[in-house]
Amino acid sequence: MTDTSLPIVVVDDAKFSGAIVERTLKKAGYTNIRVASHPAQALDMLNKEPARLLIADWMMPDMDGLTLAQRIRIMDQEKQHFTYILLLTGKESPEALSHAFSHGVDDFIYKSDMHQQLIPRVSAAARTTNMLNLLMRNNTTLKKNVQVLERCNHTDLLTGLGNKRLALRTLTNAIKQVESRQGAVCCITFSLDNIEEIEEHHKGPIAQEMIKGAAQRLQSLVRPMDVVTRLGKNHFSVITVQSNIEDCSPLAFKRIYDGIANKPYPTPAGYLTLNISASLISAERLGSMPSAQQLLNTSLGNLGYAKDKNGIYAEQWHSQARQFQENPSSMVAS
Repeated sequence: MTDTSLPIVVVDDAKFSGAIVERTLKKAGYTNIRVASHPAQALDMLNKEPARLLIADWMMPDMDGLTLAQRIRIMDQEKQHFTYILLLTGKESPEALSHAFSHGVDDFIYKSDMHQQLIPRVSAAARTTNMLNLLMRNNTTLKKNVQVLERCNHTDLLTGLGNKRLALRTLTNAIKQVESRQGAVCCITFSLDNIEEIEEHHKGPIAQEMIKGAAQRLQSLVRPMDVVTRLGKNHFSVITVQSNIEDCSPLAFKRIYDGIANKPYPTPAGYLTLNISASLISAERLGSMPSAQQLLNTSLGNLGYAKDKNGIYAEQWHSQARQFQENPSSMVAS
Protein backbone atom coordinates (compact mmCIF):
# COMPACT_ATOMS: atom_id res chain seq x y z
CA MET A 1 0.00 0.00 0.00
CA THR A 2 1.40 3.41 -0.99
CA ASP A 3 2.18 5.77 1.88
CA THR A 4 0.93 8.99 0.29
CA SER A 5 1.65 10.97 3.47
CA LEU A 6 5.39 10.33 3.05
CA PRO A 7 7.21 13.61 3.96
CA ILE A 8 9.22 14.61 0.89
CA VAL A 9 11.55 17.53 0.21
CA VAL A 10 12.40 18.32 -3.40
CA VAL A 11 15.38 20.58 -4.05
CA ASP A 12 16.37 21.78 -7.50
CA ASP A 13 17.84 25.12 -8.52
CA ALA A 14 16.10 24.70 -11.90
CA LYS A 15 12.50 25.60 -11.18
CA PHE A 16 11.30 23.71 -14.25
CA SER A 17 12.78 20.38 -13.10
CA GLY A 18 11.51 20.87 -9.54
CA ALA A 19 8.03 21.65 -10.82
CA ILE A 20 8.02 18.47 -12.93
CA VAL A 21 9.00 16.34 -9.93
CA GLU A 22 6.41 17.98 -7.69
CA ARG A 23 3.65 17.60 -10.29
CA THR A 24 4.52 13.93 -10.86
CA LEU A 25 4.44 13.20 -7.13
CA LYS A 26 1.12 14.99 -6.61
CA LYS A 27 -0.38 13.12 -9.56
CA ALA A 28 0.61 9.86 -7.83
CA GLY A 29 -1.22 10.97 -4.68
CA TYR A 30 1.63 12.24 -2.49
CA THR A 31 0.47 15.15 -0.37
CA ASN A 32 3.30 16.09 2.00
CA ILE A 33 5.71 17.77 -0.41
CA ARG A 34 7.97 20.75 0.23
CA VAL A 35 10.00 22.32 -2.56
CA ALA A 36 13.31 24.15 -2.00
CA SER A 37 14.96 26.22 -4.68
CA HIS A 38 18.49 25.70 -3.31
CA PRO A 39 20.29 23.30 -0.92
CA ALA A 40 20.58 25.77 1.97
CA GLN A 41 16.80 26.20 1.97
CA ALA A 42 16.37 22.43 1.93
CA LEU A 43 18.66 22.07 4.97
CA ASP A 44 16.65 24.72 6.79
CA MET A 45 13.42 22.86 5.98
CA LEU A 46 14.86 19.56 7.24
CA ASN A 47 16.18 21.18 10.40
CA LYS A 48 12.72 22.53 11.22
CA GLU A 49 10.85 19.38 10.24
CA PRO A 50 12.62 16.16 9.14
CA ALA A 51 11.55 14.45 5.93
CA ARG A 52 11.79 10.77 5.08
CA LEU A 53 12.76 11.36 1.45
CA LEU A 54 14.87 14.03 -0.21
CA ILE A 55 14.95 14.30 -3.99
CA ALA A 56 17.71 16.55 -5.34
CA ASP A 57 19.65 17.25 -8.49
CA TRP A 58 23.27 16.12 -8.39
CA MET A 59 24.61 19.23 -10.09
CA MET A 60 23.69 22.46 -8.33
CA PRO A 61 25.79 25.65 -8.30
CA ASP A 62 26.03 26.54 -4.62
CA MET A 63 26.19 23.01 -3.18
CA ASP A 64 26.14 19.82 -5.20
CA GLY A 65 24.05 16.79 -4.32
CA LEU A 66 26.93 14.89 -2.69
CA THR A 67 27.80 17.73 -0.32
CA LEU A 68 24.12 18.11 0.51
CA ALA A 69 23.91 14.37 1.24
CA GLN A 70 26.86 14.59 3.66
CA ARG A 71 25.28 17.53 5.47
CA ILE A 72 22.00 15.64 5.79
CA ARG A 73 23.75 12.55 7.18
CA ILE A 74 25.29 14.70 9.95
CA MET A 75 21.89 16.22 10.68
CA ASP A 76 20.26 12.78 10.74
CA GLN A 77 22.83 11.51 13.22
CA GLU A 78 22.11 14.40 15.56
CA LYS A 79 18.36 13.91 15.30
CA GLN A 80 18.39 10.09 15.38
CA HIS A 81 16.56 10.03 12.07
CA PHE A 82 17.05 8.57 8.59
CA THR A 83 16.44 10.53 5.39
CA TYR A 84 16.42 8.57 2.14
CA ILE A 85 18.41 10.55 -0.47
CA LEU A 86 17.49 10.17 -4.10
CA LEU A 87 19.56 12.08 -6.68
CA LEU A 88 18.61 13.02 -10.20
CA THR A 89 21.61 12.78 -12.47
CA GLY A 90 22.79 12.73 -16.03
CA LYS A 91 25.99 10.91 -15.05
CA GLU A 92 25.86 7.27 -16.02
CA SER A 93 29.41 6.06 -15.39
CA PRO A 94 29.81 3.31 -12.73
CA GLU A 95 32.69 5.25 -11.14
CA ALA A 96 30.53 8.33 -10.61
CA LEU A 97 27.72 6.32 -9.05
CA SER A 98 30.09 4.39 -6.79
CA HIS A 99 31.57 7.68 -5.61
CA ALA A 100 28.12 9.02 -4.82
CA PHE A 101 27.05 5.93 -2.88
CA SER A 102 30.14 6.32 -0.69
CA HIS A 103 28.98 9.85 0.17
CA GLY A 104 25.66 8.77 1.64
CA VAL A 105 23.40 8.75 -1.39
CA ASP A 106 20.80 5.95 -1.39
CA ASP A 107 19.53 5.86 -4.98
CA PHE A 108 19.66 7.52 -8.41
CA ILE A 109 17.36 8.25 -11.25
CA TYR A 110 18.77 9.13 -14.61
CA LYS A 111 16.99 12.22 -15.84
CA SER A 112 16.22 10.50 -19.12
CA ASP A 113 14.22 7.85 -17.21
CA MET A 114 12.60 10.11 -14.61
CA HIS A 115 9.02 9.82 -15.92
CA GLN A 116 9.15 6.02 -15.80
CA GLN A 117 11.29 5.55 -12.67
CA LEU A 118 10.36 8.30 -10.22
CA ILE A 119 7.20 6.86 -8.64
CA PRO A 120 8.47 3.24 -8.33
CA ARG A 121 11.71 4.53 -6.72
CA VAL A 122 9.75 6.76 -4.34
CA SER A 123 7.58 3.80 -3.32
CA ALA A 124 10.68 1.72 -2.61
CA ALA A 125 12.19 4.61 -0.64
CA ALA A 126 9.02 4.87 1.45
CA ARG A 127 9.25 1.21 2.48
CA THR A 128 12.96 1.46 3.29
CA THR A 129 12.79 4.68 5.29
CA ASN A 130 9.72 3.50 7.18
CA MET A 131 11.53 0.35 8.27
CA LEU A 132 14.79 2.11 9.17
CA ASN A 133 13.13 4.89 11.14
CA LEU A 134 11.03 2.33 13.00
CA LEU A 135 14.21 0.43 13.86
CA MET A 136 15.86 3.65 15.04
CA ARG A 137 12.88 4.52 17.26
CA ASN A 138 12.87 1.00 18.70
CA ASN A 139 16.61 1.24 19.29
CA THR A 140 16.20 4.56 21.10
CA THR A 141 13.45 3.06 23.26
CA LEU A 142 15.64 0.04 23.98
CA LYS A 143 18.54 2.27 25.06
CA LYS A 144 16.25 4.18 27.41
CA ASN A 145 14.93 0.92 28.87
CA VAL A 146 18.48 -0.31 29.38
CA GLN A 147 19.31 2.93 31.21
CA VAL A 148 16.27 2.47 33.44
CA LEU A 149 17.25 -1.14 34.13
CA GLU A 150 20.80 -0.05 34.88
CA ARG A 151 19.50 2.46 37.41
CA CYS A 152 17.23 -0.17 38.91
CA ASN A 153 20.22 -2.50 39.05
CA HIS A 154 21.70 -0.15 41.65
CA THR A 155 18.42 0.59 43.43
CA ASP A 156 16.49 -1.31 46.06
CA LEU A 157 12.93 -1.34 44.75
CA LEU A 158 11.23 -1.45 48.17
CA THR A 159 13.01 1.50 49.79
CA GLY A 160 14.37 3.46 46.83
CA LEU A 161 17.84 3.37 48.42
CA GLY A 162 20.90 2.04 46.65
CA ASN A 163 21.48 -1.71 46.80
CA LYS A 164 24.57 -3.79 47.55
CA ARG A 165 26.10 -3.04 44.15
CA LEU A 166 25.86 0.68 44.85
CA ALA A 167 27.33 0.13 48.32
CA LEU A 168 30.40 -1.58 46.83
CA ARG A 169 30.80 1.12 44.20
CA THR A 170 30.47 3.88 46.83
CA LEU A 171 32.98 2.14 49.11
CA THR A 172 35.42 1.78 46.23
CA ASN A 173 35.19 5.50 45.49
CA ALA A 174 35.52 6.36 49.19
CA ILE A 175 38.66 4.22 49.50
CA LYS A 176 40.19 5.95 46.46
CA GLN A 177 39.38 9.33 48.01
CA VAL A 178 41.09 8.39 51.29
CA GLU A 179 44.12 7.05 49.42
CA SER A 180 44.54 10.33 47.54
CA ARG A 181 43.43 12.86 50.17
CA GLN A 182 43.87 11.02 53.49
CA GLY A 183 41.09 10.88 56.08
CA ALA A 184 39.19 7.69 56.90
CA VAL A 185 36.43 5.65 55.35
CA CYS A 186 33.68 4.30 57.59
CA CYS A 187 31.10 1.64 56.87
CA ILE A 188 28.47 0.93 59.49
CA THR A 189 26.08 -1.93 58.87
CA PHE A 190 22.71 -2.15 60.64
CA SER A 191 20.82 -5.39 61.12
CA LEU A 192 17.05 -5.45 61.72
CA ASP A 193 17.27 -8.48 63.98
CA ASN A 194 13.57 -9.06 64.62
CA ILE A 195 12.09 -8.22 61.21
CA GLU A 196 11.41 -11.88 60.39
CA GLU A 197 9.65 -12.31 63.74
CA ILE A 198 7.47 -9.29 62.96
CA GLU A 199 6.73 -10.71 59.52
CA GLU A 200 5.74 -14.03 61.06
CA HIS A 201 3.43 -12.62 63.72
CA HIS A 202 1.72 -9.82 61.80
CA LYS A 203 -0.22 -10.31 58.61
CA GLY A 204 -0.05 -7.89 55.71
CA PRO A 205 2.80 -5.61 54.72
CA ILE A 206 3.64 -4.48 58.25
CA ALA A 207 7.22 -5.76 58.10
CA GLN A 208 7.79 -4.08 54.75
CA GLU A 209 6.40 -0.81 56.09
CA MET A 210 8.83 -0.99 59.01
CA ILE A 211 11.73 -1.66 56.64
CA LYS A 212 10.72 1.40 54.63
CA GLY A 213 10.37 3.38 57.85
CA ALA A 214 13.89 2.41 58.92
CA ALA A 215 15.18 3.40 55.49
CA GLN A 216 13.51 6.81 55.72
CA ARG A 217 14.88 7.42 59.19
CA LEU A 218 18.39 6.47 58.15
CA GLN A 219 18.22 8.76 55.14
CA SER A 220 17.06 11.67 57.30
CA LEU A 221 19.70 11.11 59.97
CA VAL A 222 22.85 11.01 57.85
CA ARG A 223 24.78 13.90 56.31
CA PRO A 224 23.93 14.87 52.72
CA MET A 225 27.23 13.44 51.42
CA ASP A 226 26.80 10.09 53.22
CA VAL A 227 25.33 7.16 51.30
CA VAL A 228 22.66 4.84 52.70
CA THR A 229 22.08 1.48 51.02
CA ARG A 230 20.02 -1.61 51.65
CA LEU A 231 22.26 -4.67 51.44
CA GLY A 232 19.56 -7.28 51.80
CA LYS A 233 16.25 -8.00 53.47
CA ASN A 234 17.45 -7.23 57.00
CA HIS A 235 20.58 -5.14 56.43
CA PHE A 236 21.36 -1.49 55.75
CA SER A 237 24.69 0.28 55.49
CA VAL A 238 25.84 3.87 55.87
CA ILE A 239 29.07 4.79 54.08
CA THR A 240 30.89 7.96 54.99
CA VAL A 241 34.31 9.59 54.71
CA GLN A 242 35.63 11.39 57.82
CA SER A 243 38.56 13.77 58.21
CA ASN A 244 40.30 11.36 60.62
CA ILE A 245 39.73 7.89 61.95
CA GLU A 246 38.96 9.13 65.49
CA ASP A 247 35.66 10.40 64.09
CA CYS A 248 34.75 6.82 63.13
CA SER A 249 33.76 5.82 66.67
CA PRO A 250 30.47 4.41 68.01
CA LEU A 251 29.75 7.76 69.65
CA ALA A 252 29.77 9.43 66.21
CA PHE A 253 26.94 7.15 65.12
CA LYS A 254 24.96 7.11 68.38
CA ARG A 255 22.34 9.54 67.05
CA ILE A 256 21.74 7.39 63.98
CA TYR A 257 21.58 4.18 66.03
CA ASP A 258 19.13 5.71 68.49
CA GLY A 259 17.01 7.10 65.68
CA ILE A 260 16.21 3.68 64.24
CA ALA A 261 16.50 1.49 67.36
CA ASN A 262 14.91 3.38 70.22
CA LYS A 263 11.88 5.00 68.62
CA PRO A 264 8.85 2.75 67.94
CA TYR A 265 7.33 2.61 64.46
CA PRO A 266 3.60 3.31 63.99
CA THR A 267 1.84 0.44 62.19
CA PRO A 268 -1.77 -0.81 61.80
CA ALA A 269 -0.88 -3.31 64.54
CA GLY A 270 0.18 -0.54 66.89
CA TYR A 271 3.61 0.83 67.73
CA LEU A 272 6.32 -1.76 67.10
CA THR A 273 10.04 -1.62 67.86
CA LEU A 274 12.95 -2.87 65.78
CA ASN A 275 15.79 -4.67 67.50
CA ILE A 276 18.92 -3.21 65.92
CA SER A 277 22.53 -4.28 66.06
CA ALA A 278 25.28 -2.48 64.19
CA SER A 279 28.83 -3.18 63.06
CA LEU A 280 31.29 -0.38 62.32
CA ILE A 281 34.46 -0.88 60.30
CA SER A 282 36.84 1.99 59.51
CA ALA A 283 40.10 2.30 57.61
CA GLU A 284 42.70 4.99 57.06
CA ARG A 285 45.66 5.22 54.71
CA LEU A 286 48.29 3.25 56.63
CA GLY A 287 49.94 0.76 54.34
CA SER A 288 47.69 -0.95 51.82
CA MET A 289 44.00 -0.10 51.98
CA PRO A 290 41.38 -2.88 52.03
CA SER A 291 39.08 -3.44 49.08
CA ALA A 292 35.43 -2.46 49.20
CA GLN A 293 34.44 -6.11 49.36
CA GLN A 294 36.78 -6.73 52.30
CA LEU A 295 35.36 -3.80 54.26
CA LEU A 296 31.78 -4.79 53.61
CA ASN A 297 32.39 -8.46 54.37
CA THR A 298 34.10 -7.54 57.66
CA SER A 299 31.26 -5.25 58.67
CA LEU A 300 28.65 -7.91 57.89
CA GLY A 301 30.71 -10.62 59.57
CA ASN A 302 30.94 -8.63 62.81
CA LEU A 303 27.17 -8.30 63.14
CA GLY A 304 27.11 -11.47 65.20
CA TYR A 305 29.32 -9.81 67.81
CA ALA A 306 27.13 -6.71 67.71
CA LYS A 307 23.98 -8.77 68.25
CA ASP A 308 25.49 -10.46 71.30
CA LYS A 309 26.38 -7.03 72.70
CA ASN A 310 23.02 -5.49 71.69
CA GLY A 311 24.72 -2.44 70.22
CA ILE A 312 27.53 -1.29 67.94
CA TYR A 313 30.64 -3.39 67.47
CA ALA A 314 33.48 -1.23 66.15
CA GLU A 315 36.76 -2.25 64.56
CA GLN A 316 39.58 -0.45 62.79
CA TRP A 317 41.04 -2.15 59.75
CA HIS A 318 44.68 -1.36 60.56
CA SER A 319 44.52 -2.46 64.15
CA GLN A 320 42.93 -5.24 66.09
CA ALA A 321 39.50 -4.60 67.55
CA ARG A 322 39.99 -2.18 70.40
CA GLN A 323 37.95 -0.85 73.27
CA PHE A 324 36.62 2.66 72.63
CA GLN A 325 36.42 4.91 75.65
CA GLU A 326 32.92 6.04 74.74
CA ASN A 327 30.30 3.60 75.97
CA PRO A 328 26.82 5.20 75.84
CA SER A 329 24.14 3.25 77.62
CA SER A 330 22.20 2.82 74.38
CA MET A 331 25.01 0.91 72.69
CA VAL A 332 28.06 -1.20 73.38
CA ALA A 333 31.36 -0.77 71.52
CA SER A 334 34.13 -3.32 71.48
